[in-house]
Amino acid sequence: MSEPTPSRRLVGEAVLRDPLVCELLAMRLVGVLTTLEPDGSVHAVPMWLAPGDGAVLLATGSRSRKVANLERDPRATLVLHDSRPGAEVCGASIRGRVELVRGSAAKALVLHVHHRYVGDARERLPEVEAFLGSDDVAFRFLPDTAITWDERASDAAAVLRESAAAFPLEPTSPRPG
Repeated sequence: MSEPTPSRRLVGEAVLRDPLVCELLAMRLVGVLTTLEPDGSVHAVPMWLAPGDGAVLLATGSRSRKVANLERDPRATLVLHDSRPGAEVCGASIRGRVELVRGSAAKALVLHVHHRYVGDARERLPEVEAFLGSDDVAFRFLPDTAITWDERASDAAAVLRESAAAFPLEPTSPRPG
């Protein structure tokens, strides 16, 4: 009987060089960014992201709660995970700080994030452009530390995979209109 694999702690530049973190950032996942509210509680939101220039890039609107939180305190945590049925789970909880990029400097970064998820649909489809057009701030998330986990090679994952005993997770395909 095997125990769960211990999580790993990464520090500094090792975070973005780690093979698991690189694998997760290369996937088109939705990350969860947490910022701190004025009362110290956590504000957590799902966000599109893209790797770029020694940072993780994210895009949002200047009127968002997360922008106000980061103006007050630049610390944030970004959770990335690729979870599958059973014990097929891996991920990273990355702590760091966010640099806010505004104005003309933000435009290319915002488009870089958007194009990763919708290609040129933003420019071709007016409804998409209207929806994403309010994103005028880019975040450069700069990792300080991370905790990673990876159970894909565990005995439990192998047994559940071979036996088909794990229940499926909800599909991520688009919902019917």
